[in-house]
Amino acid sequence: MAKDTTNNLSETAGELKNKGQSLDVANIDIAIDMLTTYMDVDEVSSLLSALKTLRTEPLNEDFQLKVVTAFNALGVSQGAVLTYAPALNIFISDDPFGD
Repeated sequence: MAKDTTNNLSETAGELKNKGQSLDVANIDIAIDMLTTYMDVDEVSSLLSALKTLRTEPLNEDFQLKVVTAFNALGVSQGAVLTYAPALNIFISDDPFGD
């Protein structure tokens, strides 16, 4: 039986703080521009919406969690998103299987 890979969002927020990487408006803007240019906008619409919200307050944990949730929901498209918006790598769990 496959293990449930759903991450606890509060743990994910803690992981973001521990990565020691900054997330600023410029990086968010670049990510939005790249995703809009090179990805199917319909496929990443939830992520784009979450990023636009995060752009208003990059340090807001609730907004960060919305980005994490939208990113996790992308499934196999996560790789393409990270290709065009590598700054979003801070939203990848250190423990993708929740071990």
